[in-house]
Amino acid sequence: MQRKRTSHEGRIDPMRPLEPILQELRTVRPADEDWRPLDALLSELWEAGVREEHLPLLFDVFERFPEDDGAGVLWGIVHGVEALSFDYEDALRSSLARRQSQMGEIMLRRIEKSRSC
Repeated sequence: MQRKRTSHEGRIDPMRPLEPILQELRTVRPADEDWRPLDALLSELWEAGVREEHLPLLFDVFERFPEDDGAGVLWGIVHGVEALSFDYEDALRSSLARRQSQMGEIMLRRIEKSRSC
């Protein structure tokens, strides 16, 4: 039996395929400081399974909102990426080279701090 979930639009949907989630993640923006749609998409993506090729898309979210933590939602990207089993430093540095972002800088400092311990 396939589990059902609430989509970012508030309706109940069966688990969606990965591509529509990625497409929405590329363009989602908060309306009236409501970050729940992004939070829902990220939850779907983590559940579907983040792969290394998704890193640029996740870091692109930081680039679109360079001075924001998304009411805490962007911390989910930080913690989720840090929990992955593959190296993300090069993708993070590439993102920061395109556009500095608060959350990207936080992640880079955390990488550097972990090396000094």
